[in-house]
Parts: sequence; C-alpha cells; structure tokens
Amino acid sequence: MTKMKAILAALLCLALPGTASATGGTWCDAEDENVRFHFKAAHSRDGTGAWFGIEGHVETRFGRLPSHLRKFQITDANLTQRWVGPEGVLLQVQKYDADPFAAVMLTVSTKPVDEAVYEGTYELRITAGDGDDAHVVRKGKVSCSGD
Repeated sequence: MTKMKAILAALLCLALPGTASATGGTWCDAEDENVRFHFKAAHSRDGTGAWFGIEGHVETRFGRLPSHLRKFQITDANLTQRWVGPEGVLLQVQKYDADPFAAVMLTVSTKPVDEAVYEGTYELRITAGDGDDAHVVRKGKVSCSGD
C-alpha cells in the first residue's frame, strides 16, 4: 500500500504546473470631442496567454454611422489586436457592417511613463457612405494602467 501511495504522489507532482502565473489586468480610457472609450481586461502579468473578462465600450461622437456602430460594447470578437509589455499597450477594436458597408476601427498605442502607467494616442477611423466624408480619421490622447 505504501508503494502505491508513493506512485500516486509522484504522478500528482508531475500533473501539477511547475510555475505559478500571477494574473493582472489592463485598463484604458479616452474621452474628448471624438470618442468616449473605456476598456479593461485581465491577463497574465507576463503578457502571455489568453485575455479574459474583456469589457468596455466605444462611443464615437462624429460621422454618419448607424446607432449600433456609433456606440457598442467591446468583446473578445471585436478586439482584433491586444498586446501589453514593457514597451507599452497596443489595442485595436473593430466593428463593421457589410451592407451598406460601414466600419469603426479604434487603435490605441501607448508607452510607459511610470510603473504600470501608460500614455499615448488613439486613432479612430470611420468609414461610412460615399463622398468626401466617407473616410474620416481622428486622433487624440489615451491613458492606460495595469497591474
């Protein structure tokens, strides 16, 4: 019986992960005449692995967009780029309709300014309709934090 316990203990040790991975998160905000944006998500502190608990919203304040594109929730499906590391935070959120084509793309790019504090810019691209104002790009400031 003692030999069986030793074998089970050895198998259990092999099955357990060898290192612990702490969980942290990232959150970003921007609000000006172009956009109201809030984002937060949890992920491992080393930046590897999946992001979860993704939530937030994008509300554009200009352009001719259908209401469901003018203001929408951020989900894993429309968070098309996500990266955080010592160099900063990069996020890209996209939402579109195929017919008639209309799209919103928000790109956030920051650099660290202090421990767990990032400052940078966003670029908001709106494509809707035809004519001179069909493709509009606006830029502004964004701040992010993490732990």
